[in-house]
Amino acid sequence: MMNGLRSHKPRLASPDQEIEMHAAIPPVAAAAYVPRGFNAAVELGRLQKVLEQVQARRLVHAPALMDAVLPAIVALEGILSAALPARQEQLAGLAPWQRRKVAQMVEEHLHGPLAVSDMAATARLSRSAFTRAFTASFGQPPHSYVVGRRIARAQDLMVTTNEPLAQIALACGLADQAHLSRVFRQRIGTTPRSWRRTASAADMAA
Repeated sequence: MMNGLRSHKPRLASPDQEIEMHAAIPPVAAAAYVPRGFNAAVELGRLQKVLEQVQARRLVHAPALMDAVLPAIVALEGILSAALPARQEQLAGLAPWQRRKVAQMVEEHLHGPLAVSDMAATARLSRSAFTRAFTASFGQPPHSYVVGRRIARAQDLMVTTNEPLAQIALACGLADQAHLSRVFRQRIGTTPRSWRRTASAADMAA
């Protein structure tokens, strides 16, 4: 101890805090934040497998588990997306028939679980090769694309039906209304209820 000052050891963040820190970092900044030797693609694949298992088993605590995993997936996808422009020319994307079959598969399975491994099998590629090729073709990783399509389907159902949000969430492959609200706010910036009210008012005024 010098001059009456105590020496403090740096406090380590808890796993939950680490997830929040990664989720809060913008994609470009996240790419610079990643420690040397960290493979975002490998870690993303691991977390996607966890998410797929949670969705497939429909566990009682699935929403809470998804809340723990999704922020880390979003952060890792941001890291990969930030690095994409520099890598895109080096990556071979999906062939037209693969793009068509995968896109069709996604649309046909928005109501339930959709594993990246199943999408890869449809394209006749290994999981890792598929993820790289898909990202090069669609400009985002498979999970991010699927989430975007689920949200688009939810928006369509909100303006074309009178179904309650809880039912729409299930129809779009989401765990419950709370899950829909969280993902919707992340993507759209507002709640499903508020968006639906605004969209309905616009339709009436048109």
